[in-house]
Amino acid sequence: MFLKRLRERIVSHVIGDYVPVLNLVRKPAPWPTLEVLRTYPPATLGRTVAAFLDARDLPFKVRYENHDAIHAILGYETNIQGEMELQAFMWANGASSPAGRILFVCGGLMLPEQWGAMRLAYRRGRAAAPIEEARLPERLREGIGEIAAKLALAA
Repeated sequence: MFLKRLRERIVSHVIGDYVPVLNLVRKPAPWPTLEVLRTYPPATLGRTVAAFLDARDLPFKVRYENHDAIHAILGYETNIQGEMELQAFMWANGASSPAGRILFVCGGLMLPEQWGAMRLAYRRGRAAAPIEEARLPERLREGIGEIAAKLALAA
């Protein structure tokens, strides 16, 4: 149990301290503020992202907006398993960032107990249509169900 917690702490350290540095090179399109997203109609991507963050008491970080939206679209939690699932999905979907690929490899090597969940997420990512992360800010008023249907997401 101690070793598992230690491995998880190391992966959490990578997520919290190194991924943000690697993400500095990314220049995603700007998003409205969280306050504005909360005013979007129910069941839209914008409102869903706001609700996702609010339910977890998470801040809306600059350069992480698309990442948070992908969590909300795919339904992956923001814990270690959810992060590993998201990275496996993105890798298989051809949409992973350099930081995401590093996290996928390091996390996968350090947390073999996550392999089953990662395998399922990888298969889901391969089966899904391209997520087109760069277009997410343009899709904030689209229905979340419509977005999931266009991706042909399997549960």
